[in-house]
Amino acid sequence: MLGVTNLRGDVRCSTVKHKTGLVFWALLDGPIEEADGVEDLKFPLASSTTRCRGDYILLFIEHLDGAPILRAGAMADDEIQRKIPVEDNMDWVADDPRTTATRFELGEHYPEDLFTEIDEQDPPNWEIRIPGARQRICTAFRNGGIPMYQIVFEHMGLRLPFSDLEVAIFNHLEVCSSQLHPNSLAFIRAFEIVAAYLELAPTIPLFFAIFGIQRSRPRGNVTNKCGWVSLKQHRKLFDIFEESLRIFKDEYFVVRPMAVEGWKTILVRGPKLDDGGNVVFGDDAEPIEVNCERFRFCWSTKHYSRKAKSFTFKRGALSKEESADLKLLEDFVDNFPPNLWEDREGNPICDEEGHQLSSKKFVNTKALLKCATRTEAEDLLREMKNTQLTLRKLQAEKKKRQLGASSSTPNVSGQTSPSPSIEVTGERRVEEVTGDRRPPKVARVEGGGSVVSGPHRLVPGKAAEEFVIPPAIGHDCVVDGKTSTRISDADQSILASMGPESIRNVVAESSVAVFKLLEVATFLNGRECKYLRERDEAQAHAKDFGERLSIVEKDLTSGTKALKESQAKVTQLEKNLRDAKEEEGRLKEKVGELEEKLSSLTLTPTADEEERKVDPTGTYANFSRAGLIAKIYEVGDLQLEVASSSFRNALAQLQILNPGVQLITEGMDEMKEVRDGQIASPPLKEEEA
Repeated sequence: MLGVTNLRGDVRCSTVKHKTGLVFWALLDGPIEEADGVEDLKFPLASSTTRCRGDYILLFIEHLDGAPILRAGAMADDEIQRKIPVEDNMDWVADDPRTTATRFELGEHYPEDLFTEIDEQDPPNWEIRIPGARQRICTAFRNGGIPMYQIVFEHMGLRLPFSDLEVAIFNHLEVCSSQLHPNSLAFIRAFEIVAAYLELAPTIPLFFAIFGIQRSRPRGNVTNKCGWVSLKQHRKLFDIFEESLRIFKDEYFVVRPMAVEGWKTILVRGPKLDDGGNVVFGDDAEPIEVNCERFRFCWSTKHYSRKAKSFTFKRGALSKEESADLKLLEDFVDNFPPNLWEDREGNPICDEEGHQLSSKKFVNTKALLKCATRTEAEDLLREMKNTQLTLRKLQAEKKKRQLGASSSTPNVSGQTSPSPSIEVTGERRVEEVTGDRRPPKVARVEGGGSVVSGPHRLVPGKAAEEFVIPPAIGHDCVVDGKTSTRISDADQSILASMGPESIRNVVAESSVAVFKLLEVATFLNGRECKYLRERDEAQAHAKDFGERLSIVEKDLTSGTKALKESQAKVTQLEKNLRDAKEEEGRLKEKVGELEEKLSSLTLTPTADEEERKVDPTGTYANFSRAGLIAKIYEVGDLQLEVASSSFRNALAQLQILNPGVQLITEGMDEMKEVRDGQIASPPLKEEEA
């Protein structure tokens, strides 16, 4: 019958004092009454809303005298210490909230027009309960039930859990969420989104320097009847969500946590107090710890015991940073373009002088809360900024034209300088909004309303999307002997409300976490050193490669230059070659012409008389001069050959005639002659002659 989920140690929502044992959360498959008869189960209080299926109980296995005993407890009001006593008499509430019943009827299924998207988590941590017939919006509901109007979820985009800014505002005003008029909740959400867009720190002093308090008083008995609490602006910066908002009064239901994570957002552990506000101690002289509300769950008169102006802050009471943020917000709204008046047909409405009527423009709260995604809200605020930039340029051009300056209409483009994104930073983690998710809510204010400084923002019980460690390495001088450290106001209040046992548990868990961190760091250090060596080697290779790449780039540049020069030379040579070929063609044509002229010429030799006498037959008439010279040389050689042959023939004849005589022929040839009885060669001069 019981589905049990294990949860370690000192949970915020336990209903018993700390003892040695194990704590479990259990989700019943049916109402608490169905668990009657289970051995060792003990229920301090049954839920008043157990007509709906499922309740949470706390199982505690306690060891006494070595024997385990199973105890159980429901998350009941008797175990939750409220900020104020529950007021059974609600006659002080005005007639509208005190007498108006919800129009949603309790049945087996939710009504069709009931808006159930109240939680951003999947699976959800919150559930909806329909109030009974005699219960009203100002009724004190049990078991963590918080009355809420449907309009704030359906049309204003509110989602549970409440942001830290919302919780801080509830505590500052000493009211519960439904005690604020829905228009005021719309103001809070719009302020969160705009503050995130402008990167402001949404503190309680800054918020209540913008907004004051207006209380609803019914007609008649003014002193004894109190209605909704509303926010009004000292200087108008935001448009009201709806001027006359009436349909919300009978559309309300009760929301309450249905998971441990939900309970952690509305409860904290703290010492038990008696009716006089004194700490209650146990038998062991230790303070008894109980669950305490983070904010009020039901209506109370405590807010009305103070004057309205006591909740607000004057500009002079703001810090330097808050004053700068307020000035930035005011300048942002002052730069909005005016609303130009037009009739239903879109025609401008002008005054008697022909000027179009206009009115001051403020942050459009309703349009801003209608944005279904972060991108839509960002575009809406960016459009306000860009429109004003365009109008400023047009106005400047108009002034120049009026002064006679020569200028043209500026080319206004949609491109503008980057504007800050709507990234909500604070103790609520901001997730990237995609699809149909709504814009995130700002949550940078802790319970006391002070500014949360530092590079990280956390939500209690929820993991941060990004946690930036303080820059201890890049910023050597983080702290010194003169640096003072402090704890945030929210953690200060939590620590102050914790008992010794809880603090010891936190110290023990933190110590174990530190030891585990040291072990993991030691284990990873070896591998990290290896990775660092590989990184250094890779960087060295990258450096060497970079140097080689520089050389290659230099060579490539030189080669490219040489290639260009070579290409220029090739182009010149190709031109010269073309010119030479053209010249060759012209010369060939000229040679052809000359040959044609030469062939056309006929030479008729005329032999003179002397030639005919020497060569009467005309044997040598057709000889050229070269041919005649060659013939002369031929005849000369022939004469020498005849002389030599005749000399040898004569010598042979002498030998035949003188057979017994040995003739001496040495030194004889056809060229010798007999001179003075001796054979001698003719003189050289004679030969030359």
